[in-house]
Amino acid sequence: MNLLLDAALGYAARGIPVYPVHWPHPTPDGTTLCCSCPRGPACDRPAKHPLVPHGIHDATTNPCQLQRWWRRWPQANLGLATGIIFDALDIDGPAGLAALRQLQEAAGLRLSGPLVATGGGGWHLWFRPTGLGNRPPRGLIHIDWRGRGGAVLAPPSRHVSGGSYRWLVGLDQAPLPEVPGALRQLLDPDPPTVSQPAHTAGLDMLGHPYGRHVLAAELATLGRATPGRRNHTLNRTAFKVYRYIASGILTEEAVTAAFTEAALAVGLDPAETARTLASARTAGLANPRGVPCPGEDGSR
Repeated sequence: MNLLLDAALGYAARGIPVYPVHWPHPTPDGTTLCCSCPRGPACDRPAKHPLVPHGIHDATTNPCQLQRWWRRWPQANLGLATGIIFDALDIDGPAGLAALRQLQEAAGLRLSGPLVATGGGGWHLWFRPTGLGNRPPRGLIHIDWRGRGGAVLAPPSRHVSGGSYRWLVGLDQAPLPEVPGALRQLLDPDPPTVSQPAHTAGLDMLGHPYGRHVLAAELATLGRATPGRRNHTLNRTAFKVYRYIASGILTEEAVTAAFTEAALAVGLDPAETARTLASARTAGLANPRGVPCPGEDGSR
């Protein structure tokens, strides 16, 4: 009997797409754990990245496919696609828990529902899907939201620290709750902080072709990035594009969705992607740019 496969089939039976993830593996000297991937101790996302080429895009509820995967990789961790059956609040250790408690005290929140203890000292709170993508709640440090296009590891996956993901409140013990209003406000896109530019000479700045050109070019750059450079490239390319949001050439939602999809497609971790995009967004908005004058960008 394979408990990991049994769990995968159980999640799939609930309609949750599942995919296999690398698992903790002993180092050559046997003194600690590292990733099961070929990079071993050098892996920067140990036991957290997909075994299948398209990551969450390969996630499925097909029991035959799950059986094939876990026959091939019987120790594989369980990745679950979020945003379909559930969203998750990812609380990273004591700092994240302290930030969440401050919100609870300030807003009088009572959070209930399924709860997972991660093997690395964090927690996942499950909620009904919101339709939102992956993003950190505004003002809450060490906390991320896993929604549309995201993923989490699930029990009984194992953490490279040696711990295991486990249910504190299981799916049969509590229904999926709606996201409380105070938390939802921190997840919704920021309200506009700048007035929309006037349309000049019939130019529709929100649909300006220069913005679409910049976005397409930087997404292509990310797609060509080599392993080990992809997160750095994500930060650099997203920063360049986020600069055009304040002028209204592009929308934040469109830029974030495009880079999230591209980052996951090249194998970046959803949590890492969300953190990197949040950093790039902050830097980009602080350095706004508009459509260059003819010749300013080297064109005529």
